[in-house]
Amino acid sequence: MRALKRELAQTDIERQLRPYRTASKNRRPAEGWLRAIRQALGLGAEEIARHMRLTPKMVFQLERSERACTISLERLEAVARAMQCDLVYAIVPRDRSIYDRAAELADQGLWRKRSKVKGW
Repeated sequence: MRALKRELAQTDIERQLRPYRTASKNRRPAEGWLRAIRQALGLGAEEIARHMRLTPKMVFQLERSERACTISLERLEAVARAMQCDLVYAIVPRDRSIYDRAAELADQGLWRKRSKVKGW
């Protein structure tokens, strides 16, 4: 029963990951997503700042933080909302499918150990 559940979960996650696998092949804009999207939408930092109750300087700091990969998901989502956008987040295995990774873990004897963790 557990094996069937795991297989169904793997099939479902593989289906959900398809668009993200494609997206992961595209690189982040040099100026970062926040600035690129803000400028593409024609929004000024002042407008974002007003929605977030921040100063424009703080919006620029958030953009720098995103570029440096130090922004929190919570803040990233807040800026996205202020721009009338959604934050889409995924973790995508690099060179293999979930099936391949699960098989590798099982071969190494690690799957069983991990499956005893609550929620696995």
